[in-house]
Amino acid sequence: MKNKLAEKLKTNAKPIGTFFELGSPSVIEALGRTGLDFVILDNEHGPFEAESSRDFARAAETVGLTAIARVREVSRPAVLKLLDVGVQGLIVPDVHTVEQVRQIVEYAKYFPLGKRGFCPSRKDGWGFDEMAQQSVPQQMAYWNEQTLVIPQCETVGALEQIEEIVALEGVDGIFIGPFDLSISMGIPGQFEHPDFIAALERVQKACRDAGKFCMIFAGNTSAVTERFRQGYDAVAYGLDAAVLTAAYQANLTEIRSKL
Repeated sequence: MKNKLAEKLKTNAKPIGTFFELGSPSVIEALGRTGLDFVILDNEHGPFEAESSRDFARAAETVGLTAIARVREVSRPAVLKLLDVGVQGLIVPDVHTVEQVRQIVEYAKYFPLGKRGFCPSRKDGWGFDEMAQQSVPQQMAYWNEQTLVIPQCETVGALEQIEEIVALEGVDGIFIGPFDLSISMGIPGQFEHPDFIAALERVQKACRDAGKFCMIFAGNTSAVTERFRQGYDAVAYGLDAAVLTAAYQANLTEIRSKL
């Protein structure tokens, strides 16, 4: 299955996604009818693992959403299982060193970029999809292209080594976590602080220089448009539970004001 998010990133289509926390395939199906481009299955903060992520990836496919996942940790099982059940990319949190990113690439990408274990799985119809009929080198090249590896820049360690991190072969882009990055910098939530603004500009420049994309989180609609104006390639807008709650609050406030 082609990675629609990867294609949109290549064409500057300004894809918008959201974090998925509620843990129901029905929520995924509903999100697929909103105009969103991708969902991030949050295995770090969400209450689910690879087995349920499989069901969420399947639901996303039925409604044309690209399902990527935020892994729970930098480990081979945490990376490999999510890819084998069908997610099309990985956001990797709590990155501090270049070596950690090399490990991520090793786990997530096939030879010659990495050492991902080769096995038929749900991602390729357990060996019965069309691509699985190609030679092993062709299959590995295809999945390396279709699988997005996206380290998060949310620590001072990652920020200080961002140029080397984003230049690594097998890294497709960077996702900025503004809250944790500001906390790591000792200026929690101070998004207008000169040091924080300079940090964001440094990450964006490193991505541009390396020919990689740069994604960021935004908590409200105004922030989404502002981030695109600032040159980000994709934005993750809020999380499903928060947007749902805010929508009901706004609607109920309007209703009650008219009673």
